[in-house]
Amino acid sequence: MKKLCIFDFDGTLVNTITDVAICFNQALKKFGFKEYPLNDYKDFVGGNLETVVSRLLNKEDRNEENIENVKNAYYEIYNNSDKINTRPYENILELLEKLQENKINIGINTNKKQKLTESLCKKFFPNIEFIKIIGYSEEYPSKPDPSGVLDIINLTKTSKEDTIYIGDGKTDIETAKNARIDVALVTWGQNTEQDLKNEYVKYIVEDTKKLENVIMKG
Repeated sequence: MKKLCIFDFDGTLVNTITDVAICFNQALKKFGFKEYPLNDYKDFVGGNLETVVSRLLNKEDRNEENIENVKNAYYEIYNNSDKINTRPYENILELLEKLQENKINIGINTNKKQKLTESLCKKFFPNIEFIKIIGYSEEYPSKPDPSGVLDIINLTKTSKEDTIYIGDGKTDIETAKNARIDVALVTWGQNTEQDLKNEYVKYIVEDTKKLENVIMKG
């Protein structure tokens, strides 16, 4: 049995993609840049916010000023939105409760902003005692840098063999690889066929029951 589970957030614990896409389109529209169909955003997300904005902008518009403008506009729009489409994935809360009952430490390492991640965790998972939530802040470099993951491992004094990182895409795979820990890739997020074929991925899980089995069998 694994003793420490470190989760990504967007696309892994909580389905945020629709509200993220809506708010990005509003930010792009504000500056006259191209907007995208909501379904296309699965190809843009992943990595830190500057990387996502850079992907969204056409090559001729891709400069530091435009990236900063769109990023700041997105922050403001997203923070003030009702996020009516955002909710945990099916059976995620039940999984977290089961892990907690079995005294497995639960952490989060995400590129979503720290305060926003904490706020959404409080809203959706009020009874889950996360050992530590590490989001985007000046204190930690963005994933796939493993600093956040390693900090949670050191905090809990857990061996790398007893730790698993759970995410939904390329950045999560690279984060786990850089930390030299196992990774489980969930199929309900924004991964690609290439991600699913990545040789570093030890486990691919299609539902929370299979993820629970992976964690419990260690």
